[in-house]
Amino acid sequence: MSSPLHLVRHVVPFTRYPYRGEAMACNLCGDTGTLVVAETDRRLKQLRSVACTGCGLIRTDPMPSAAELDAYYASAYRAAYQFALGRRPPRHHLHRSRREARFRADLLGPALRPGARVLDFGSGSGEFLAAARGQGCEVTGIEPGRTYAAYARDEHGARVLDRLDALAPDAVFDVVTVHHVLEHLRDPVDTLVRLAGRLAPGGVLYAAVPNMAATGKPPHERFHFAHVHGFVLQTLDRAARRAGLAPHPAYRREDTRVVYRQANASDAPDVPATDLAQTLAAALAPLRPGAYLASGAWLRPMIRRNAKAIRDTFAAR
Repeated sequence: MSSPLHLVRHVVPFTRYPYRGEAMACNLCGDTGTLVVAETDRRLKQLRSVACTGCGLIRTDPMPSAAELDAYYASAYRAAYQFALGRRPPRHHLHRSRREARFRADLLGPALRPGARVLDFGSGSGEFLAAARGQGCEVTGIEPGRTYAAYARDEHGARVLDRLDALAPDAVFDVVTVHHVLEHLRDPVDTLVRLAGRLAPGGVLYAAVPNMAATGKPPHERFHFAHVHGFVLQTLDRAARRAGLAPHPAYRREDTRVVYRQANASDAPDVPATDLAQTLAAALAPLRPGAYLASGAWLRPMIRRNAKAIRDTFAAR
């Protein structure tokens, strides 16, 4: 259950988040040079985000420590961003998760053949596990959130572990998926390397992250405390290449939703975009919070978010 005070400190605008953080090198290229790309987030709270000048990967700076992130996810995340105040996932989350699970299963298509071994890292309330098992796959989830993991076990009968290290050392999978999880991690590229190491020969890895370069919303709307890293097309592909992966030509690419395979000698070499940080800093430059508030431009995104939550709450199953 959320601590009321801790939750309130995460939502009051124009204030700092309740954490100290620490300096970190880039998890993708190891560089320490940065450009500031944002000073506030979607709640108009103070949150500094930087782009690595070596490769363009965006990260929160200072980075929350492992203990601070654990405390945040234990006390504030589900309530602040998903309005999950009870012991079950809220209805709007379940409806969105079912819709996304169907999309992911359709995208992966023939990879989800009967008997295929499937690992979903960050399996949440288990809707994709249920969809894959419905196609005859053997499914395993990794989900540290106890409430959502328990729901997946009870509602879907899924096998869900709390951490990647709980898998047998020799366990491999024909399909590994990681949907909107990497941006939440302090070590997203290292995690992707570990997940790629779990692929069976000929296996595929599906990765999806929010695209920080996407248009259609104010720049600061793309930032919030839960996302400690930010990707664009180039940095996601470079992270995959670090993990020995390349986009699979047999699967359509949906922006920053990509199906990867193990790379081979014919794949294009990894060439970092050295000017990507400057490009992102220019593209993401926001209005000052006071000017943005006075403009009234915040009203439309707020209405859109609430309308989506209401729609998904009452949507048909």
